[in-house]
Amino acid sequence: MPTESEKASGRPKSQPVYDLLRERLESGAFEPDSLLPTEEELQAELGVSRYALREALAQLERQRYIERRRRAGTRVLTPPSKHVFRHATSSRVELMEFVHHTTIDFSPPELVETDGRLARELGCDEMRRWNRMEGIRIDPTDNTPIGVVQLYVDAARAPITAKTDFGNRLVYQWLEEKHGIRAASISQDISAVLLSEKDAEVMNERVGAPALRIARRYFDDKQRIFQISVTTHRAKNFIYNIRLQLD
Repeated sequence: MPTESEKASGRPKSQPVYDLLRERLESGAFEPDSLLPTEEELQAELGVSRYALREALAQLERQRYIERRRRAGTRVLTPPSKHVFRHATSSRVELMEFVHHTTIDFSPPELVETDGRLARELGCDEMRRWNRMEGIRIDPTDNTPIGVVQLYVDAARAPITAKTDFGNRLVYQWLEEKHGIRAASISQDISAVLLSEKDAEVMNERVGAPALRIARRYFDDKQRIFQISVTTHRAKNFIYNIRLQLD
């Protein structure tokens, strides 16, 4: 099982194994419809524990890179298009997995107050003050824009200035480290939208093209919202997958 330090960092032992196997699958190292080496062979080659390997394989299967069948081995599926981002959700780590493979620079924050319209759009109370930042999420391999981001952080609990540096951390992780605000739960809404003129220009796409808007709200242990992110992706570049374990 992951250690306490791994849990705190949000990167379990399976993550490097997942990253390596995903890179091989996307680079074409394994032909579609071929079989992966057996678990024993992969474990010996990579020098990892069986637990880490199986967790990595399970994550790849949820994201439809591979298909595992009892007594038939692990079959390689057709690799995803270069700019299709498969986002699976079954854990805290997977929820933000794709973030670790991209970069984003935020604009300087501006102080805004949620009036009726904005409060409804964000799903929060009216008359609250937020630090709002905007940014473009980029695929660093070829500098391709994959999402337009609006980020809101509770101004009463976490002052943010133009000099604030989040480093390579997710913002909610930075908030926990710097201000002791820990995310206890996250809610997520996905809606179909059309690209606005502004977003279409950023994405080099036509105005009105289909898109997906993902709004995430971060709650502390008292169920108070302290962070909201709204990201818009081209619909053709984003696949959202969720797998639920039914009792």
